[in-house]
Amino acid sequence: MRQTGAEESFEERARLDARIAFAVATFASAYGLVALLDRVGAPERLVALLSPYFTVVALAGLGFLLHSMRVSFYYAASRAAPASYAGLATTAIMMGLAAPFAARLSGHSSPGAVLAGFLLGLTAIAASVGPLLRKTGAFSLTELLAARFASVEPRLGMIAVAAVSSAIVALAGYQTAVDALVGFTGSGRPFAAFLIGAAILLIAGPGGVGGVVWSACAAAGVMLAGFALPQAALVAQDVAVALPILGDEALWREATALIEKWGLAGAGSAADYATALGIALGVATLAPALTPSVATRDVPAARRAGFAALVWTLVAAALVAATIAASALALSRAAIGRTPERLPDAIYQASGRGLLQICGARADRPASARAACLARDLAPGAPLRPQDLSVRAEYLIGGLPQLARLGAAFTGLIASGLIAVGLVLAAASLHACAAAVGHDALYRLRSESALTSRRLAITRVALVGVTALGSATSAANAIDARTLVGLALAVSAAGLVPILGLVFVTRAQEKDAMAAQLIGVATMAGILFVDPGPTAVGALAWAGFAGALSGFLAGVLSARLWSQETPESVAFVRRLLRGDGKVLREDKGA
Repeated sequence: MRQTGAEESFEERARLDARIAFAVATFASAYGLVALLDRVGAPERLVALLSPYFTVVALAGLGFLLHSMRVSFYYAASRAAPASYAGLATTAIMMGLAAPFAARLSGHSSPGAVLAGFLLGLTAIAASVGPLLRKTGAFSLTELLAARFASVEPRLGMIAVAAVSSAIVALAGYQTAVDALVGFTGSGRPFAAFLIGAAILLIAGPGGVGGVVWSACAAAGVMLAGFALPQAALVAQDVAVALPILGDEALWREATALIEKWGLAGAGSAADYATALGIALGVATLAPALTPSVATRDVPAARRAGFAALVWTLVAAALVAATIAASALALSRAAIGRTPERLPDAIYQASGRGLLQICGARADRPASARAACLARDLAPGAPLRPQDLSVRAEYLIGGLPQLARLGAAFTGLIASGLIAVGLVLAAASLHACAAAVGHDALYRLRSESALTSRRLAITRVALVGVTALGSATSAANAIDARTLVGLALAVSAAGLVPILGLVFVTRAQEKDAMAAQLIGVATMAGILFVDPGPTAVGALAWAGFAGALSGFLAGVLSARLWSQETPESVAFVRRLLRGDGKVLREDKGA
């Protein structure tokens, strides 16, 4: 007897849930075993090492097991990801983007402005860009834009912008994962770069979007658990959660005052509005951030996935903020008001590793701390003040278990969460970059009759090339991850937002799209060239926003002056907005 579509869908979902349950049980059992080792007295260093390395190996293995030669799976995960799982995958990618900014910003932008920018961008993906992409059946935003402006010149510009911005984000994710692995485990940077690079290739190479989406789901779970469990342990000890509205606001204000004194966050200014808008526009058009939307079943699922990601991202942001605040308060209780030679051993260990400074020096023992403070004219026996400490943000993110004496297993969990989101961000971005070259350029632009195996091979070769570059960059620790993320968002906003806006202007034609993109990118580059602090997130976000606005206005003006509506452009916009959205040529492999 033939099964109905509903029965087949139910059985498929049941099989998927069973596989997810098995993966959850595997991760939970592994982390539970590590916690047990911590309880029975295993060496702290061993306990702290096990979880991060297990996470890297497990995510790499999960990606490798999802290998496929089917184009529909490699570029769109067979359009089979339920909204709840696609939302989790988007959350992992967003947290990977935001991780370098946690508790520490370049320039004078407040953390609230950066968070608002990411949330606004995610809202735009959920409400419009993601469902629009899924409605058309495109594998990427570039493919959709190229269907509207089909001549070679604008398409090459779009592909270049998508590939460059994705490659830059991939390097940022790579750097985030390597920094976390080195910082939490003490591994050598070259070894960590090699291990992370191999894991990224195994996640994105064999299975493409399929491997990325399901690995990102696992990474989101690891990240949420890694930051939620320490908070639960503190609540069990009757320690209030330092958060506004949801927790103790007085503790939150105390923690934020400490973080500002330590110079880890700006107080904010009127320029924060431009920062938030610039980040939002970059996120809304960033290829890796749109990847899970492509993998959903239909348009309503893409919309639900986006809003699920918005909720989970808010939860994750609250957990990270609570962890940072709790770390700041625990450090203050442990150090401020005490003499330099009577601090907990955990603080001396962290100072010896360069995670914090006592009176401007790395002091790994009481005598060193006392000498450094005497050199700063702190009287003998005088207690430390907030300004006598200098703290790196990494310590506030990962130092809570030590400061609160929760155990090394919790340190490993936090490290695992940061490594996991960095890994999947790099994997998603590498795939997006490689797909822009192998699919959008070489297949759609040059040879749509090419064999599927050839197309996938080209994509994978491009992926290996960018990974090699990322390995070299991360091993050398050449560029800060915040600068990379800010630059990628600026490039994406300036290069793709103007063309996305012109898609719905029926008078706009290929020459107008070219003008919009050239003006947008030139404006962004000009602002960064003349700005004295081009690596600050505020400057990068402002450059992206100005480029997007000037490019779109230039494209609209060009269309009004020199172009006319055509039946094709009118039909495209009508079908996109009120029709079935099928505006692409069929892909023989999908």
